[in-house]
Amino acid sequence: MKKTTNGTRLIALAIALVCIIAAAAQSSGTNSPYSRYGWGTLNDEALGFNKGMGGVALGMRSPDIINRQNPASYSEMDSLRFLFDIGISLQNCWMREGGTKLNAHNSTLDYAAAAFRFGKNIGFSIGLRPLTTIGYDFNASVEMPDIDGLGTKTTTSTYVGSGGLHELYAGVGWQLVKPLSVGANVKYIWGDYDHSSAVTYSETTIQTLSRSYKGNLNAFGLDLGAQYEYTYGKKDRFVAGITYGLGNKVNQKATFVNQQSNTTQGSNADTIVVRNAFELPQSMGIGLSWRHDYQWTVGLDYTVQMWKDCRFPTLQEQNGNTVYAVGKNSFQNRHRIAAGVEFIPNPRGMKVHDHICYRAGFAYSTPYAKVNGGNGPKSYLISAGAAIPIVNRYTSHSVINVAAQWEHMQASSAGALKEDYLRLCLGITFSARWFEQWKVR
Repeated sequence: MKKTTNGTRLIALAIALVCIIAAAAQSSGTNSPYSRYGWGTLNDEALGFNKGMGGVALGMRSPDIINRQNPASYSEMDSLRFLFDIGISLQNCWMREGGTKLNAHNSTLDYAAAAFRFGKNIGFSIGLRPLTTIGYDFNASVEMPDIDGLGTKTTTSTYVGSGGLHELYAGVGWQLVKPLSVGANVKYIWGDYDHSSAVTYSETTIQTLSRSYKGNLNAFGLDLGAQYEYTYGKKDRFVAGITYGLGNKVNQKATFVNQQSNTTQGSNADTIVVRNAFELPQSMGIGLSWRHDYQWTVGLDYTVQMWKDCRFPTLQEQNGNTVYAVGKNSFQNRHRIAAGVEFIPNPRGMKVHDHICYRAGFAYSTPYAKVNGGNGPKSYLISAGAAIPIVNRYTSHSVINVAAQWEHMQASSAGALKEDYLRLCLGITFSARWFEQWKVR
C-alpha cells in the first residue's frame, strides 16, 4: 500500500467543496414571529451524530464523526478515510397565542461538512451551515369605533421579514501529546435581514405608515477548542472539552426607512443610515463525555454566548424623541445545557443490527434576543434517534442518522406566543477509504 498523495487529498477536498457550495444554495425555513428580533432564530448546531443526543458535543471525539463544535476532535480522524456529512430536517410547528392557532410546515438544510486526516496527528474539516433564520409574514386587523360619524373603519397591521446568517468554516485539530488535542475553526459569516411593517386603513384618505429595517453583515470569526482524554482501565474513557469563540465588531451599516402616505397628499419618506452597526458575541463552553466498553457513551455540555453587550440598531427613546441608533439593549447572554446518551447493543457483533446506535438527549436554552423589551422565548428540547450502518463492498463505516426532536418555545410574559416543534432529522455520514491504494509487485 502506498501513502496518500497531495493530489488525492486535493481531489477529495474539491469534491467536498462542490457539495458544500451546492448546499449553500438551499435555505432553512421558519415561520416564527420570534424571528422578528435580532438576527432571527438561532439554528441548531448539531450534526447527524448528536441530533438525537440533544446536541451534546464538546467532549465527543471519534474517527467516525465530524464534530465541528469542538475542532480539537478532528485530530481523531482515521488516516485512510474521508468523511462527508450532510443533513436536513422536516418540521411541523404549532403556534398558539390567545385564541389564535396556526400550523406551519418547513424543510431545512441543517449542515454540510467534510473531514479527513491532513497529516500525522492532524485532522482537517470544512463545512457550511445556516447560523440564524428570519422568515415570517402575518397581519392583524382591528375595527375602530365610529368617532367621526362616517362609519366604522378597519386598521390592518402587516409584518414581513426574511434573511438570516450563514457560516462557512475550515478547521484543524492537532494532537499535541497522547491525552491532549487542540484545534481551531476559522469562520466566514455572511447574511442580511429585511424587516418591514405597515399600518393601513380601510379608509384610503387616512395616512398609511410603513417602516423598513435592512442590514447586511460580512465578518470573520475564530473558534478555539481543546480536549483532554483520560483512560481508566481497559473499558472506560473520559474526555473533557473546552471551547472559546472570539467576538467581532462589524463596521457595516444598517438602514431605516420611515414612510407616510395617503391618496390625497402622496408619500413622504425619511431614511436614516447608521454605521458600525453590529457585533458578534464571544462564547465559551465546557463539556464531558464518558465511554464504557465502546457500548455506552454519555455526554454533558454547558455553553454561554455573551450577546448582552453586542451592538445592534433599533428605534430608541432619547430625550423624549424616537430615534434610530446603535445600542446595546437588544440582547441578553444565552445559556445552554445539553445532555445525551448513546447505546450500541453489541460493538463486537457480526450482524448489522448489533451496531445500530440508539440515542436520546435533552437541552435547555435561554433566549438571546429581547421581545418588546422583555425576555425572549426559552427553549426546552428532547430528542431520540438512531444511526443505522450502511454495509456494502465499498464501505462499512457509513451511517444513516435519524432523529426526532420536540421543542417548546415561549417567552416569559403573560399570554406570550407559544411554539411547539416536531422535527424529523435525516442525515448521512459517508465514510470511504479514499486514501487506500493497493498495487501488485
